[in-house]
Amino acid sequence: MEDNYIKAIDAASELNLYLKVVTSTKSFENYNSFFNIYSDSEEPCRRIVVLTPYKQLEEVVDEDPSKPVEIYKIIDGNMWIAEYPLLCSVSKINLKDIYISKEAFEKLSRI
Repeated sequence: MEDNYIKAIDAASELNLYLKVVTSTKSFENYNSFFNIYSDSEEPCRRIVVLTPYKQLEEVVDEDPSKPVEIYKIIDGNMWIAEYPLLCSVSKINLKDIYISKEAFEKLSRI
């Protein structure tokens, strides 16, 4: 890998963060005609690899799952760094093979 990238797992260790694969969900309202009400529900969309300060994080809200993940964007304190289809098993995602740019690392270190 080029000199301007580092392993995400090393970045997590150095910055006291967690490198996790989480499920993104899209919240939406649907109409229940039987009860004449709208109800909220969540639909899983895809898997997202994030660097996060939250040990228990399992889900993130994905506002528009039709668009590709904007890598290195920080949303709710989590840096999104990769995306995978929902059908991709978590066991098939090798976190040791994921890299981030040194620029993204610097961005995280300033938070």
